[in-house]
Amino acid sequence: MSHLLLTPVDVIVDSREDSKHPDFRRALSMRGLRVSVQPLPAGDFLLLAPPDKQCILVERKTVDDLANSIRDNRIWEQTKLLREAAEKDGHQPLIVVEGWIGALEKYRGWKIQSVLRVLDTLMLDFKIPVLNTPNAEATIEWIVAKSKSLGETKEKRVLRMRVEKKPMDLNERILYVVEGLAGPTIARRLLSHFKTIRNLANATISDLLKVEGIGEKRAQEIYAVLNTPWRES
Repeated sequence: MSHLLLTPVDVIVDSREDSKHPDFRRALSMRGLRVSVQPLPAGDFLLLAPPDKQCILVERKTVDDLANSIRDNRIWEQTKLLREAAEKDGHQPLIVVEGWIGALEKYRGWKIQSVLRVLDTLMLDFKIPVLNTPNAEATIEWIVAKSKSLGETKEKRVLRMRVEKKPMDLNERILYVVEGLAGPTIARRLLSHFKTIRNLANATISDLLKVEGIGEKRAQEIYAVLNTPWRES
């Protein structure tokens, strides 16, 4: 099921991405883009375009994110979801890798040719372009420039946005909450292991490390989200 978004919008930011990195929304708005926060089926940003051009569905990964998804072997499922979501709505998928890829060789001891093989597989086998930006500021500047190149704001509309035919049931709501912490694949593993959100919230870093696909950094991130007091900005 779909509906028209009547208010002119340049960029849609995925609601889960916005909850983790609200600075992107604020920066894009400050640079004159009209930004809407909505749940996207995949990706972090949707750059809207007039009917004669393709919208661009963007998955943003820092170099550390890329490394973790390669190490956990999540990269292929994530890429498949991005491609399927883009194809379903007629969008162009794009992966933005943010940061210096050479850091994986210098600081983690990875063979650079192995990292490049992953990237060429994304581009050649999955047919998804990969754009490397040096930092978050550069990513923001690229989004602004690319969005403006796609056409005037007044010409842009969300032509298709899937909405649920019925409210999510309790099981779906539980999964939705945990997906905001760790993405779709790891969320299911967390719930399979801990059974309830309460158990997950009470888990230590050592407990989290027992779940397949969760390394030290991911465990610390999940623990921090669940245990750091919220402060109103």
